[in-house]
Amino acid sequence: MPYNLIRSVCPIASLMTVLWLFVSCSKVEPTYSIATGGPAGLYYPIGGGMASIWSEYLPNVNVKAEVTGGSVTNVIQVAKKESDLGIAMADVVTSAYAGQGRFPDALPLRVLFTAYPNIVHILTLKNSGIVTIGDFGAKRVSLGAAGSGTAVAAENVLTSLGVDLSRIFPVYLSFAETTSALKDGTIDAGFVVGGLGLAAVRELSVTRDLVLVALSKDEQDQVHQAHPSYTGYEIPAQTYNGIEEDVGALGIWSAVVVHRDMPEDLAYQLTCTIYANLGELLQVSPVAEAMTLSNMRKLSVPLHDGTERYLRDPTLECADDFG
Repeated sequence: MPYNLIRSVCPIASLMTVLWLFVSCSKVEPTYSIATGGPAGLYYPIGGGMASIWSEYLPNVNVKAEVTGGSVTNVIQVAKKESDLGIAMADVVTSAYAGQGRFPDALPLRVLFTAYPNIVHILTLKNSGIVTIGDFGAKRVSLGAAGSGTAVAAENVLTSLGVDLSRIFPVYLSFAETTSALKDGTIDAGFVVGGLGLAAVRELSVTRDLVLVALSKDEQDQVHQAHPSYTGYEIPAQTYNGIEEDVGALGIWSAVVVHRDMPEDLAYQLTCTIYANLGELLQVSPVAEAMTLSNMRKLSVPLHDGTERYLRDPTLECADDFG
């Protein structure tokens, strides 16, 4: 090899060797994942906010938010250790933990902390001919994305109120697909379950004459008796454009779940770090106001041992002994 070529190649080789040694000797930060939902819902931005807080404040930890189909998908991924954390609705978490409904086997889940109440929005448009749930017969209805908590909630609400699912034309669409289909007239109604003030619903209310199908107090009680995770809720007037009066609805808590085998110290630090920095999560969405310690036990599923440790003394510093 000519001498000049050797001189030009050797520095490059030396530099590559140094870089390889630097990368090899550097401590690699573990990456954890939190399964959330679709971009048009609230689980994804809330999960992203949590991931940012953990990544910023926990030493040697990086967390990323994953777009998923929603609650059912999330609890399964956590149980299989395909995701480290997941956000899911209370009824889904409870059924998964108990091995009931669509979960033939009990899943090894624990609640890391309770998040906020999701609101069951039942959407239609003016002149659809739909005023109450009883008007759903022979209508095209979006029950939410397949594998989502919305789909579970829609079926629970309809069957609790005596609606024969064989008499409607169900489709399974995401939040964004549901609102687009309403705009296009390809469906007559749709379920969207998420935090109050959902962007997808707000946008629909601005571009179309939105109607929120109200549930009476008797209907709310009827669903609650069949599914205790659901409670009556009033969607305040003016939450969405054109909605001039409070609307009777249902609320259901959501939670962040983890595998029961997650190390206690990690679960402790994840919980402590979120509650020490709730102000930052409030900047993502005001629904984080519901994340109080008094609301921590809203689900019947056990809290993780690391969370129980945190609750014994929430005043301690979070990250002194972690890394």
